[in-house]
Amino acid sequence: MSRPRGDHAARREAIADMAAQLIATHGLEQVTMRRVAAALGVTTGVLTHYFASKDALLRHTKDRAFDATYARACAAAVGPPGLERVQAVVAAALPLDQERRRLWRLLVAFFGSAVGSPALRRLQERRMGRWYDLYRDVVAPLRETGDIPGDADVVGIGRALALFVEGLSIHVVMTSPSPSAEWQESFAREQVRRLVTG
Repeated sequence: MSRPRGDHAARREAIADMAAQLIATHGLEQVTMRRVAAALGVTTGVLTHYFASKDALLRHTKDRAFDATYARACAAAVGPPGLERVQAVVAAALPLDQERRRLWRLLVAFFGSAVGSPALRRLQERRMGRWYDLYRDVVAPLRETGDIPGDADVVGIGRALALFVEGLSIHVVMTSPSPSAEWQESFAREQVRRLVTG
C-alpha cells in the first residue's frame, strides 16, 4: 500500500481487514496503529490519512464485522413464513465457518472495551436492538401460520433468540477446539424450536 492514490474506500477496507486479522489473532489491546502499519508494510502516516486515530479504525472495523453478520442474517429472512425461516436466520448468524468465526472473535474482542465506556455501551445496545427487531419480525408471522398462538409474546421470543445466538456464538469462538458447524446447527435447531414453540 503506497501513499493515498486511487480508490480511497478500497484502501480503507484493506486497512480494516488487516486490523481485523490482528485483533482476531492477538486481541484488541495488542493492536496499535504502528502494528497495523507494520503488517501492511507502510508508515503510520499512511494509516492516519485513512483513519485519524486508532479509535476511528477500531470502530470502523467493528462496524464492518457487525454489518457483515447482520446482513447475512437479513438475507436469510426471505421466503414463506414458518419455523424453517426462523431456523435459517439463526443459522446465518452463527459462526459456522472460518470467516464467520473470525467475525465473531472480532465482535467478542470489543465487548470488554464497552464495559467502561457509556458511549460504546449505548452503541452495543442499539446493535442488540436491531437483532431483537429482526428476530421479532421473523417470529411474528408464525402467529398467522399457526406455529405459535395468536397471543404469543413475539417481542420476548425475538429477544430470547437474539440472546441465544449471541451466547452460543461466544461459546463457539471461545472454545478450543471449536464445536463443528454440524453440531452448532443441530443444537441450534432444537433450542430454537423450544424457544419459539415452547
